[in-house]
Amino acid sequence: MDHLFFGSMMMIAVIAAITVGVAIYFIPSVIAYSRSARNFLAIFLLNLFLGWSLLGWLGSLIWALLDEKRGSQQGSVAPSAPVAAPLPSPPTTATTVVAYCSRCGQTVAPDDRYCAHCGHGLP
Repeated sequence: MDHLFFGSMMMIAVIAAITVGVAIYFIPSVIAYSRSARNFLAIFLLNLFLGWSLLGWLGSLIWALLDEKRGSQQGSVAPSAPVAAPLPSPPTTATTVVAYCSRCGQTVAPDDRYCAHCGHGLP
């Protein structure tokens, strides 16, 4: 009877150890999934096939932590940041004089000596 109890406890301990081992093995994949990483599938495959080596496991962990989230763009402005509206252009009438730079074609004031955009000397 004691052998049956010992065998059952040993089986439970082995199943618990395997479960904990698998959970630790796939930590990089879980992190990548929870962060909605762009390269989740690649991180998962690296973790699955090379995670048994310490280098493969650490590589997939670092990749999961550093990978960008899906849908984010580098250098993008936060949605809550105010966006400056473009300034309205002055109404064009018959009295408005418009001059253009002969090199770059940008508008300049008629009395400017140099183009503010390219630095070209104006006549």
